[in-house]
Amino acid sequence: MARAHPWYLTFEPRPDARLRLYCLPCAGGGPSMFRDWAALLPGWIEARAVRLPGRQGRHREPAPTDAGRAVAALLDGLSDGLTGDYAFFGHSMGALLAYRMTRELARTGAAGPRLLAVAAWTPDGAPHEAMPDPAASDADFAAAIRGLGGVPDELLDDTLLRAALPVLRADFELCRSHVREPGPRIAAPLVAMGGAGDGVIPPALMEVWRTEAADFRGLHLYPGGHFFLHDHAAELTGLVARTAGSVLDAPARS
Repeated sequence: MARAHPWYLTFEPRPDARLRLYCLPCAGGGPSMFRDWAALLPGWIEARAVRLPGRQGRHREPAPTDAGRAVAALLDGLSDGLTGDYAFFGHSMGALLAYRMTRELARTGAAGPRLLAVAAWTPDGAPHEAMPDPAASDADFAAAIRGLGGVPDELLDDTLLRAALPVLRADFELCRSHVREPGPRIAAPLVAMGGAGDGVIPPALMEVWRTEAADFRGLHLYPGGHFFLHDHAAELTGLVARTAGSVLDAPARS
């Protein structure tokens, strides 16, 4: 039975897990994006699907529109679980938040994640012209959402899409608010994943991660576009598990 926390859902609680994996969704997404991950991950990893304000159980709360404030709220809301061995996985906007959270933890001297796994995003963010414009009319904004490809069919229903527009607008405003700040390379091991045919974050842009991490664990490309993870959940969870396992089993550095 799923266990609910104000900031995440655990679809398959594993109290004896060696690693807690916080999974952060893309713009417009919620915990249900990661419903199948628990069954795909090995028993020593507990997946915690982050739920942001404005969606899936938190509909009455305003969705954040500023990346810095969203990161501060996330770190506060998740603080009771950001101890011991934990990791972040984020897709698109979720990768932005995971990246910024990791940087903020390092800035404050707090213990950071043992692994940062990022998909379909870059430290510089997405080119504005590749993202839907949150200031556009409903018709133009909805058309841009459809044009991203890979958006679940049920969300493309006109009635449901209209209902989701406020959260989607807020999420894309959040994405546009991100500005990469100078600083030391990320100390946590980092593994990056992308869609070979992603028109929002092309593979060439993903290469920037190589210079962002002191311990870069590779860029892995999969067939598909920006939402490639929908068709490759088994491969992604396998990669995350293998990489996390190698990190946890590595001898401590002196």
